[in-house]
Formats: sequence, structure tokens, C-alpha cells
Amino acid sequence: MRRCEISLELDCTPARFWQLYFDDDFTRETFERGLGWAAPQITEFRTDERELIRNLSAQPKLEISGKAAKLIGEQLGYQEWGRFDRTTERFEFRNRTNIFGERMKLRGTMWAEPIGQARMRWRTEMTVDCSIFGVGGLLERTAEQNIEKTYPTCARHWNRWFATNPE
Repeated sequence: MRRCEISLELDCTPARFWQLYFDDDFTRETFERGLGWAAPQITEFRTDERELIRNLSAQPKLEISGKAAKLIGEQLGYQEWGRFDRTTERFEFRNRTNIFGERMKLRGTMWAEPIGQARMRWRTEMTVDCSIFGVGGLLERTAEQNIEKTYPTCARHWNRWFATNPE
């Protein structure tokens, strides 16, 4: 099992971050322009006074080579099930790939920490666990490397967007 801890600074408040993070148009913009992926499909979205549920499916473009590329192929996709707790302001999620199903699990928690008046630290703790004999460690490392590349790419894209779209 691999653990990823990501901490990135964003040029917005936590309130604005969460508002945009769950906005369909902003999510699509992030996937298409920020990451260069196809737009995700929101499969469920519901909200009440306690929580917000957002589930989606996506097909990332990842940089994978060697043995991992042969195992994963060109058609990698994933489902994400996510729950934002309005009281704790934490987003808990789990992902399952279309190729490995329950044999490869990604789970995490995301939150925002204010830094001054109009900035925040975007924090994510995630585990990657692959139970495929002989290649589990390789696939976990590959996933970890792509996570560590994708999150900063999102942060850079968002900070550029915030600069041109002030509150």
C-alpha cells in the first residue's frame, strides 16, 4: 500500500474552493483545459444540509510506460464516489478503475486550510492499494506518481483561473 500526502497552495478562500470544486462547469474546465482529459460524467449529485454527494466517471490521460503501460492499456477509466461533510468540511472519496475493479483501491480525504485572507492550502491524504500478485507494487507506484503529477497540475490551472476570475 502507498500513501500520498499532498499539500498545495491556492489563491482562493476555502469557501470559494468548495463552491467551485463541486460546480459542473468548473469541473469540466479542470478536466479538459487543466488536465487535458475528456470531460468527466457526473453520475450522481445530491445535496442536503448535512452533506453533498458527487459521484463521477472519468478517463484520465496518464503518463505510463513499460510493464505498467502493458497492464493498463489505453482504456483506463475510473469511478469516483465522494461525500463532502458540511460540518467537518472534508471530502472523502474512493475510486475504482474499470480495469482492475476491487483489486486496486484508491481512497482519500481532502480538506482546505485557510492561509490569510484570500489563500488556502489544499490538503489531500490518499492510499493506493493494489492486490494483484506480482505487479501490485508496480501499479501502486505508477498510480502514486500520476497522483503526484496531476494534483499540482490542477493547482496551477486553478491559480491561473483565479487570477483571471477574481471574486
